[in-house]
Amino acid sequence: MQPLDADKTERLEKEVFDLRQLLEISKSLSSNLDYHSLLDSILYICMGQMGVTQAAIFSRNNLEIPGLKLMRNLEGFTLDSSRSYVISTESILGNYLISHPVCYTLKELSELVDDPQSLDTLQSISPTLIVPLVVGQQLMGLIVLGERIHDDNYAKEDRLYLLDIAHFASIAIHNAVLFEMSTTDIMTLLKLRHYFFTVLTKRIQHIAHSNIKLSVIMTDIDFFKHVNDSCGHQTGDEVIKSISTIIRDNLRTDDIGARYGGEEFIILLYNTDEKQAHEIAERLRIKVSRTNYEDVGCKEAVHISLGVVEYNPRRDHSVKDIIRRVDKALYYSKEKGRNRTTTGSSLLSREHQ
Repeated sequence: MQPLDADKTERLEKEVFDLRQLLEISKSLSSNLDYHSLLDSILYICMGQMGVTQAAIFSRNNLEIPGLKLMRNLEGFTLDSSRSYVISTESILGNYLISHPVCYTLKELSELVDDPQSLDTLQSISPTLIVPLVVGQQLMGLIVLGERIHDDNYAKEDRLYLLDIAHFASIAIHNAVLFEMSTTDIMTLLKLRHYFFTVLTKRIQHIAHSNIKLSVIMTDIDFFKHVNDSCGHQTGDEVIKSISTIIRDNLRTDDIGARYGGEEFIILLYNTDEKQAHEIAERLRIKVSRTNYEDVGCKEAVHISLGVVEYNPRRDHSVKDIIRRVDKALYYSKEKGRNRTTTGSSLLSREHQ
């Protein structure tokens, strides 16, 4: 057998290295079901593998909505704040990319597809390369990349490598979207109660031997029956949606907000003690009370009562214990006049008086 020449050996070694990299990428993406952190991971992988400083991703976070929205823009593309960056998956461009899932420059796409509206959205970002994310007959997203640091263009091998990454990324996004839909309340877009309990249980186990604090807020809408009776159930639903939006907009990355049932909500605050949780609860209470609900047909004053407790391993021997305590704090807020926040520690002090 003839020995391999140096060039062929180097080429084979690179192929082995690339395959190992793809295996690690596949394992990393497939194990991540958190939708937003997954998108970040996909972009950072592309940036690292291709040596680019600009990367963004259009993606869908609901399989029932036929649109790709610009969800992440890392390190770079200049955006117009007054513009909506959305591409329909049912557009001419969307259908073409499903049938022809390869990498394109904007110039190449413009010559192949007659879809001025979708192409204009991409043109406004000025990407160097566009990578479709396709699963079966569904377009899950588009990765758009800027110029490379050490090379002027993307060689054929680079495009093929990006398509391999896109294959794993597409499947991961599809799975994350399905998971998101199965754990999310459709009306409020907050998490479902059962998912909240699952996360709370895991977080308690995770902090068992650390100094990390966990706190829980439970809240419900005061006199909500009166809102329903005077304004109608449809308006009542709109009020619930409005308050859910306030909650979602004030959650941090590691926080979890869920619909506990009806007009009642529960929030898990990670790395947060009771004092900090009380401050967050008060901000929520004030924002809810200052919001104008006439736009959704409600002329009644709307406010919420809240209970706040910090997880205490000496008192909370199970998830049920911490839920019982925060529910008790919420009940005290409602009993003492509503539109107020009560902490678990303040209740404990009263019991000892």
